[in-house]
This record gives sequence, C-alpha cells and structure tokens, in this order.
Amino acid sequence: LVLWAVAGLQALDNGLGKTPGMGWNSWNQLYCDISAQTVEDAAAAIVELGLDKLGYTYVNMDDCWQISRDEAGKIVPDPDRFPNGIKPVSDYVHSLGLQFGIYTDRGNLTCQERPGSKNYEQIDAETYAEWGVDYVKEDSCHATQFHQAAFEQYETMRDALNSTGRPIYFSLCGWFDWYAPTGSTMGNSWRISQDCTNWDTTLLAAETNEPLAQYAGPGGWNDPDMLISSNEASAFYLTQDRSRTMFSLWSIMAAPLLIGSNIQNLTDWDLETYSNAEVIAVDQDPLGIQGYRLSGGKLVSGLPKPPGTEKNGGKAQHSSLRKGLTLEVEPSGLDSVDFPLPGNRNFDTTNVWGRPLQGGSWALLFLNNGEKAAEVTCNATCFEQMNFGTPQARVRDLWLHSDVGTITISDTKSFSVMVDPLGASKMFRLDPVPDSLRNNFR
Repeated sequence: LVLWAVAGLQALDNGLGKTPGMGWNSWNQLYCDISAQTVEDAAAAIVELGLDKLGYTYVNMDDCWQISRDEAGKIVPDPDRFPNGIKPVSDYVHSLGLQFGIYTDRGNLTCQERPGSKNYEQIDAETYAEWGVDYVKEDSCHATQFHQAAFEQYETMRDALNSTGRPIYFSLCGWFDWYAPTGSTMGNSWRISQDCTNWDTTLLAAETNEPLAQYAGPGGWNDPDMLISSNEASAFYLTQDRSRTMFSLWSIMAAPLLIGSNIQNLTDWDLETYSNAEVIAVDQDPLGIQGYRLSGGKLVSGLPKPPGTEKNGGKAQHSSLRKGLTLEVEPSGLDSVDFPLPGNRNFDTTNVWGRPLQGGSWALLFLNNGEKAAEVTCNATCFEQMNFGTPQARVRDLWLHSDVGTITISDTKSFSVMVDPLGASKMFRLDPVPDSLRNNFR
C-alpha cells in the first residue's frame, strides 16, 4: 500500500486526456518546412473546415521550430521561420478557440538535430508555459533506450510540466511497446510503435497495440501514431479504403486522432472520413476501454530490419526521415532496436475488432485485407467474447449512417457482411434492445 501511494504521488495528474487527444500534427505535411505562417494557416483551415466543432482542437508543431539556446539556457526559435517568436503563434491559435502544441526530445538533440531537452527540462517547461503551450510531444532520438533511464527522463519532463501549474497534455514518443505498462504514470499518451508511413506499418502498429489494451484508459492512451490520409499531396498516403479503415481501427483502439495530412487541401473523401461524428464518438467514448480483436489472427508479422539500419557495438542507426537517430540499447537485448516491418507473410486476411461502449453497446469493425472481396463474420465465439448484455441488438452502419435492423444474437449466433478487398472495412454499432422494447422489433 505504501509503494502504491508513492507511485500515485509521482504519476501524471494534469486532468487532461480523459478521452484520446484530437487535432493535427505538422510532420507528414511539412517535415522541416515549418513556420509561423504554416502553423497559423493550418489552424485557420481546421476552423474553416469545421473540424474544431468535432473535437480536433490541438494544433501541434513537430520538429525544426527551434535552433539554439541563449546564454541562460532558454530555447531559441528559428528567427527566420518565427520572426516574432512562438508566443504570437500560440496566441493566434488560441484566438481561434484551438489549443497549441510543441515538440521536443528527451535527448541532447531532436531527430532533426535541433536542441533537445535533456538537462533543460525545467527551463523548457517554464518557457512552454509562458508561451501558452497546451500540448508537448517529447521524442526519443539521440537518447538512451535503457528502459529505466528512459522512464526517468520522461518523468523529469512530466514533473517539470506539472510544476508550471499550467495543464499541458504530455505525449511520449518512444516508439516501443514497453512504454505501455508504465505509460499512464508518465504521460497522457505514449507511442507504442514505429512511424506509420504505409499500409504495412499501419497494420503493424495495430498489431503492436492490440495486446496493450489493458494499459489504456481515461487520462492515458496507447498511441499507434498519427493518421495517414489518402491525399497524395502529403508525405505519406494510403488508398481511400485503407485510410478510412485506419481511422475506423484507430477509433476502435481508443487511439489519439491526430491528422497527419495536408490540412489545407484535404480531399472530399478525407474530409468525409475525418468528419464522421459517429466514428469519432466511438473513439471518444467516455467508458474509455480500448478495443481488441474478436475474430481472426494477425494481419501482418515479422521483425526484420528496414533498409539502412545497422547494428554497431550496442547501438543502431536508423536511416530514415528521422535524421541521425542513434539508439543506445539494453546490452542483453539488441533485437529491441529492430524497427519491425512486415516479414513472414503468415497472417490472416480477415479480422473482426470490437470495442465495448458506454451503455452496453459495442462497435465492430469488419476488415478484409485479402485480394478478393470476402464475407467477414462475427461468429458465436466472437459474440461470446463480447458477452453482449441482451438477446437482441440494433445494428447501425457507421459509414452509411443507416440503421441495418435488429439481430437476435441468441438465434443467429453470427453476423456476417461482405467487405471489399485490399484493406477495406465496414463498421457497425450494436446497441442493446431492452426487454421492454423487444417485442417492437420482432
């Protein structure tokens, strides 16, 4: 009991993240081409598109806004890109009714080799508070991957942010699933997988996240990375069906919904995807239970290194868009630095994922990753895992926005739908039919 009490005192307690964070992140759209103007334009676009009314409130700058430190150790923004500093940008974002987010790293340098926060956590936290920052993403480049040391660095920033008295959402970006068991003591969300850059890495993030459901809940969430749109004007993009499946699956998994796309030039398809209030309601369900797989096996598997990754004497160099990423790793676990990418193709092509919702309802996602259209079924075993509270359920299609009808679970013991191939999906909400209304649905 004493140990529990001590841990409780050290845990993050900022009153934020009661539901997963929603907003926009600059990286997939801008990389290092970030400036006061691009951030303000993105914020204006969120409001113009009406996304703020749906809960997308965080406008988050990623790497490359900072350039040095002054003699007092205070972080200095790039004067060419932010000629008036960060505070006016934050004020503008706030004037639109939105919240402002910023990026740092727990190492000496950020992923793009700008100044990191190691040994400067307190002054950085105080500076962010002075600027009116509402969200801090702390990355893990140029930093140790020894587990306890990594936890202690995140705890140092957690305590520094809390000491400012300003509520600041704290997003840990550590890329590994071993953050999940202790994540809620350190932050409001924690990255559990590598960057999502294509369909295979998207599926791999979901597979990594699936067994971690027990660690998520109001105040702290597993983060499988930002959303990828179908917009070819963005750095990374998926097919239309796959981008929509990603959004649906992230909502089933109670993941943060951070749009990683060219927000000023969203396609009609992507705007429709990100504006689906019924799917957003699943993600933001106040019960706060992360969903999981009910039927089917892994959709992707294997842990080989990506091209350009080398191991040398206890360190690994990952050559990607993350410039100069050097990881110090546990001596007994060099394999922990392998960024997992699809390898052995021993996996299922269809899945059913589900999430319990407030009021006894369930959200179900039927996914087909095969090469042909297929019937995907939630069978008796699937329903047994749900332990649905009533014999009958009203079914609603969350993408067609239409009521499908009522199913009698005790009779049918299965629910099947045809799903298009290559990563397409269908999503439904099942609501219990109370005993008093059951006769009306016969």
